[in-house]
Amino acid sequence: MPIAHSVLDSVAPAYHRSVRTVTLAELAEEAGAPVALVERLVAIGQVRTLPDGRFDPRDEAVIGTVRALLEAGIPDDDVDWLVSELGGGFEAVGGMFEPPGPRSGGTYADLRAELGPLGDRLPAVFAAFGLPEPAPEQHLRVDEERVIRGFLDIWHIADPGGDADVRVARLAGETSRRLAEGWLDVWDATARPELGSQGAPGRASDGASFDPSDPDQNPALKAAVVGRELVSWLHERQLEQTLNRRIIEAVENALVGAGRQKARPVSPPAIAFVDLSGFTTLTKERGDDFAADVAGRLQTLSDHAVRDTGGRVVKLLGDGVLLRFNAAADAIRSVLRLVADAQAAGLPPAHAGIAAGLVVTRDGDVYGQTVNLAARIAGQAGPGQVVVDEGAVIALPAGIATFAPLGRVTLKGIPGEVGLWLATPAPAVP
Repeated sequence: MPIAHSVLDSVAPAYHRSVRTVTLAELAEEAGAPVALVERLVAIGQVRTLPDGRFDPRDEAVIGTVRALLEAGIPDDDVDWLVSELGGGFEAVGGMFEPPGPRSGGTYADLRAELGPLGDRLPAVFAAFGLPEPAPEQHLRVDEERVIRGFLDIWHIADPGGDADVRVARLAGETSRRLAEGWLDVWDATARPELGSQGAPGRASDGASFDPSDPDQNPALKAAVVGRELVSWLHERQLEQTLNRRIIEAVENALVGAGRQKARPVSPPAIAFVDLSGFTTLTKERGDDFAADVAGRLQTLSDHAVRDTGGRVVKLLGDGVLLRFNAAADAIRSVLRLVADAQAAGLPPAHAGIAAGLVVTRDGDVYGQTVNLAARIAGQAGPGQVVVDEGAVIALPAGIATFAPLGRVTLKGIPGEVGLWLATPAPAVP
């Protein structure tokens, strides 16, 4: 299988860096597994002895995978059969993770006790991360302890006695889980690996000498490193952009307060719901895979539509997307473009509802009456239509769109009557 060396070779050194080694007993202890299980994995070739008779601590992940199989009820004999008959080994798993650091001298129970009142936060934090809480007698890695201490300390400073730590833990855990699942979903769908290839594309393991634990032969290992480095790089760039936006806003407010600048005209944010018409029927007729592909294409179109207006895709809704904008004018421009792009791409007709007003932003999501109103308005729009509430239409700059009144309606859960307008692209100026 040809490999793009310009990309993959750049990460190859991550596999060949020097790592600490451990004895068999130390490996078993760090993996929390019986010595007998590790000895058996050595015997069947799933944990390899290094030339000096010691072991790579990354094999802790291999042992964890086998333990998960056994705990799921798969008998020992069947695990052996998977390896001997199907080549369904697990030695590639260890290479997908960073070399684990040394274990702490203290146990998890010691850590909780040492942290005092902050230690009582750990069960809720681990649950929010989506991870099992360590056993009291378990020795965490030194780097894990450092991260946990830092996490609890910094959020205690920001919000003593509050629940900010759990909120952020939940956000981080959910984001990481979705990324991990999504990465592997796409890999499985495109590479179509077989059990014997241990994550590599099937065509990469055609040769009889294929060694899945060798990163030069198994692209899945290099993909793991690419993914890890990508997340780190992307988080830094996103953090940089977000910080810059907030710093600019804070500086502008300070200059306005000092009388050095005039305040910008204030416009409320806008929320848009964009749905695909007939999505349920489409799913029944064409199947779930086709529907999932359509939903993915809608997300891609949404990303392009909001890029130039400073909007963002808040979340996917299966057959639609929820979008947030800084102003109604941006929302109307972007959504009109998105509806037209969806039609040009051959997707089912899209319809949208837009509302402007106060929005509560919390943990990356949006809440409030404006969000509810936009969702109800979207239900009033027919295929290919963009319907806007009167609050979003008022005081718009000329040339944003053409608006036709639809009258006043009563919407479920929305007090009073709401004036609706149909938005269509403004005529092109000669």
